[in-house]
Amino acid sequence: MNTTSHFSLARALIGLVSIVVLSLLNGCANYHLGTSAQIPFKSIYIKPATNHSFAPQAQPIVSAQIRETFIRDARVKLVANQADADAVLYVDLTDYNRSAGSRNSTDTAIANNFYIRLTAEVSLFDQSKGNYLFQQRSIQADTNAYIGNPYADNTGADADNQIISYQQSERQAMEQLAREIARKITDQVLSPW
Repeated sequence: MNTTSHFSLARALIGLVSIVVLSLLNGCANYHLGTSAQIPFKSIYIKPATNHSFAPQAQPIVSAQIRETFIRDARVKLVANQADADAVLYVDLTDYNRSAGSRNSTDTAIANNFYIRLTAEVSLFDQSKGNYLFQQRSIQADTNAYIGNPYADNTGADADNQIISYQQSERQAMEQLAREIARKITDQVLSPW
């Protein structure tokens, strides 16, 4: 090959690469993050969650996480007085289900971990129009609670430690459930219905 053909080949490759790069850049030119849907309210009051489930101490944890999630999102203003709000969020914890996920290999009556599900019903009331934007939507969050030490002897003091381990594990699981359900509730409230 002579230098002219090398030059033509290099020019063709540069042209092809330029077309590919320009096509990619042009494809992303109109991309916008987030949703363009308008939220029909500017401020929200979040009533403390009610707990009609058997979830231990879930009410304050879930209420705090919902508030935190709305504050972090910042698309609407969180107000401390219901009279000052455009919308009011109601959350009722309706079900807490715990089932064994895996069993102890030496005693199948003892669970090593649990699947935990927390269910809430959520309603959003528009105070300016005097009606619900949505009512009693069911939202669920799932997690696992792992307990025990697989290397421990399950007799004597180690058996007592397993009970304490389960309580700590369930508390950690409740924190995770609260974060997840708060995120899902925020998504429901701030998404187009």
